[in-house]
Amino acid sequence: MPDSESTTFRKVISDRSFFVWPLIPATLAVVVGTLLLLTIILCTGGIVSLLVDAPATQGLQPLVSRLNAGIVGIPLARIVDAIPLLHRTVPALSVLFGLICVAVLLRTALLDFAHRSIRKQVGSAVVRLREHIHRHALRCNPGDLTGVQRLLSTRLFGPTADRLHSNATQWGYERLTSAADVPALVILMILLDWRVGAECIVPIIVCWFISRVERSRLATNTNLLSEQVERSLQKLTEDLNRARMVSGYGMEEPENQQFSESLRQYQDRSDYLERQKTRGRWVVVAIQLTGIAMPGFIIARHIVSGNSLDLPVGIMLGLTVGFISYGLESIQKIPAAAGVASVAAEEIQQYLLRVPSVSQLVGARFLEPMSRLLQFDQVRVETETHPELLSGLDLRIEAGQKVALISLNPIETEALVSLVPRFLDPIAGQVLIDGQDIRRATLESLRAEVLMVSGEDPVFNSSIIDNITAGRADISRQDVMEACKAVHAESFIRRLPRGYETIVGDQATRLEPGQIFRLSLARAVVRKPAILVIREPDVSLDAQTKTILDDTYQRISAGRTLLFLPTRLSTVKRCDRIVMLHGGRVVADGPHDELVRTSEPYRHWEYIRFNVFRWAAWYLSWTLFAGIIRQNNRSTLRHCLRCAQRTHVEEHSTTTAPPSVSVVKHSASVANHGDGFDAFHISAFNCLEPDVDACKEAELPWFAVSCQDALRKPFTPRPAKSSWSAWRRCHLQKLRPQKLPMFVEPSSGAVGITFGWQKSGKHSF
Repeated sequence: MPDSESTTFRKVISDRSFFVWPLIPATLAVVVGTLLLLTIILCTGGIVSLLVDAPATQGLQPLVSRLNAGIVGIPLARIVDAIPLLHRTVPALSVLFGLICVAVLLRTALLDFAHRSIRKQVGSAVVRLREHIHRHALRCNPGDLTGVQRLLSTRLFGPTADRLHSNATQWGYERLTSAADVPALVILMILLDWRVGAECIVPIIVCWFISRVERSRLATNTNLLSEQVERSLQKLTEDLNRARMVSGYGMEEPENQQFSESLRQYQDRSDYLERQKTRGRWVVVAIQLTGIAMPGFIIARHIVSGNSLDLPVGIMLGLTVGFISYGLESIQKIPAAAGVASVAAEEIQQYLLRVPSVSQLVGARFLEPMSRLLQFDQVRVETETHPELLSGLDLRIEAGQKVALISLNPIETEALVSLVPRFLDPIAGQVLIDGQDIRRATLESLRAEVLMVSGEDPVFNSSIIDNITAGRADISRQDVMEACKAVHAESFIRRLPRGYETIVGDQATRLEPGQIFRLSLARAVVRKPAILVIREPDVSLDAQTKTILDDTYQRISAGRTLLFLPTRLSTVKRCDRIVMLHGGRVVADGPHDELVRTSEPYRHWEYIRFNVFRWAAWYLSWTLFAGIIRQNNRSTLRHCLRCAQRTHVEEHSTTTAPPSVSVVKHSASVANHGDGFDAFHISAFNCLEPDVDACKEAELPWFAVSCQDALRKPFTPRPAKSSWSAWRRCHLQKLRPQKLPMFVEPSSGAVGITFGWQKSGKHSF
C-alpha cells in the first residue's frame, strides 16, 4: 500500500487484512472465481474448436492434440481422455456450454460473497470509529458554546464515515480481484503461446500506462479550468451587487458593456472547459481501444499467416487480452478510492486525537451537595470566536436562591452555567461550591448534584417511565410518579393510551413542547440535585402551560438552588435575583422591581426581549407625533390612534397567534415652555399577551414630545430600528434632536424616551 495512505485507513483495511481470518474466505472465493474465469476462456476456445472441426467426430481431441506440446495441453488431454462425452462433437458442445453457464453463475456468486465479506469487515472497523466519535463527542460537545464541535462530530459520524465505508470497500474489492485475475490471465496467455503472448502484453502495458498518465493530466487541467470558471462566475455575481452605485452615477452603458465582456469571457472559459473534458475523454478512449486493437491485430496476423497459432487458441488469447484490459481498468480505480478513504479516515483520526477540555484530576474527591454558597471567583472564559467571553467575573449565589441569568449575548450565560457541572473549564479563576474547587471533585459526584434542563432536550424513543429514569435502576416507579406530580406532568401522562408505559418519540406518540419540557424537569427532579439549571424553551407556550410552569418552579425550588436562563418575563419577575452579564462581567444584580428603575442595560434587555411588537410601537408613536404636529390640536388624535392601531395589526398579522391590539389609554396635552416651544404629551399602552400578568404591563413605550409651535408645514417621519437613525431621517427642516434620556414611567413600568426639539443651535449627542 502506498505511503500516502493514512495509518487509520490501514487499520480499516490493508493488504494484510486479506490473509487474516475474517477475509480468508473472501480471498479463497476470489481465487476460485479466477480459476472459473480461466475455465470460461478455455471452454470458449473448445466451442470454437468444435465449430471449426464440425465434420469430425473426435470431439475435443483435435484441440488437445494441438495443445499437447504446451503445458496447458497435458492436463487438458488427461481430462478429455477421462470424459467419454468429450470424444464426440455434439455432447462435447453441450458440456462446454453447460460449463460456461455454471462457471459464470459460480463466479458471480463468489465475487458477490467476497464483496459482502469485505464490506462487512470494513463496516466493523467504521462502526468502531463511530463508537469512538460518539464517546469523544460526549466528552467534548457539552462545552461547545458555538455549536462548531457539534456540527463537526455530526459530519464525521454521518457523511465522512459513510464515505470511508464505501471507498474502503471499493478499494478492497478492486485490489483483491485485480490482484488475482490479472496475474492469472497473463500466465494463461504465456502458457497458450508465449511468443504471441509476449508480443501482446507489451502494447497492453504501454497503453495502460499512457492512459493513466493522461487521466492524471486531464484531472489536473480540469481542476485548474474549473477554478478559473468559478472565479469568473463569482466576479459576475459581484457585479450584480453594484446596481445602486451604477444607477446613481448614470454608469449603465459602460457597466453593461463591461458586464457583457465579462460574461462572454466566462462563457468562453466554460466552453473551453467542456471541450477539454470531451477531448480528454476521447483521448482516453482512443488509448484504451489501441490497447485492445493492437493485441487483436497481432493475434489475427498470426492466425492468417498460418503459423503455429490457430483460430481456437487465437480466440482464447483474445479473450485473455480483453479480461486483462478490464482488470487494468479496475486497477486505475484503486488510487482514487484509497485517496478519498484516506482523507476521510484522517479527518476522523484528527478529531479523535483532540484532547477534551475537561478531565477528572487524579485524586479527585467526592462532592457533597451544596448547602451554603456557589461562587465564581475571577472566572475567565474564552473561545475561538469570543476571546473575552467571560473576563474576571465575580458572582456569589447563596443556596436556595432562584436566580435568573440574562445577557444581551446568550453565549455568556450559556458559558456561565456550563462552568457549574464542568462541561467547560475556565482558563483562569475558579468555581467554588461551599468553598471547594469543583475541579478537585469527581465528575460523577459533581454532575449528580448539578443538572441542566433545557427546552430543547430530546425525547427518547421509549416509554415515559424509561424517559424519566434514563437507565437508572435505582429509581423506582413511585419516585417517577412523585416527580411527575411535582412538575404537573401527571395530568397529561394519565391521558396517554398506556399511561407511563406509552411509547413516545419520533415514530410513536408525539408530545407538545410544553409536555416535553415537563418530562425533562421530571427527569431532573427525580434525581434530587442540589443545583438545577433550567433553560426555558424558546417556543411559544399556551397560557395553561405558563401557569403550570410557574407553580412547578415554586414546588421544585424547595431545598435546592435554581438557575434560570429565562425566556418568559413572568419567570424573571418571580426570581429572587436577576444577574445580567455584559462584556464578560456582571453589570446588574438585583430583583426586577429594582433593576427596572436603576439599570439601563436591564431595561434595554427587557424591552428588546419581551416587546415582540417594538418596531410597531415606533411606528405608532411616530404616526401620533406626525398627526398632532400637522394639525396642532387634539381633534385628530383619536383618528391617528385608530390608523396606527390598524397598521399595527396588519404589519404583524404573520406572527403566530397575534393578539388583538387594544389602546387602553391615550392623551394629549399642550403646555407652553416659553420661547415659542410647546410640549405634546402622548401616552399609549397596549396589551400584547392574553394572560393576566402581561395585561398589567405596558408593552408600547411612553413618549413625551416637545416641538416648535410655529412649525406648520406637514412632514412624514420615518421609523427605523434605532431612534437616532429615525431622528436623522426625519425631514424637519431646521429642527434637530436635543437629548435622549431613558426612563421608566412609575405608574406602568413602561420604558420611555423623551424627545427634545428646538429650531436652531448646536447640540451635543
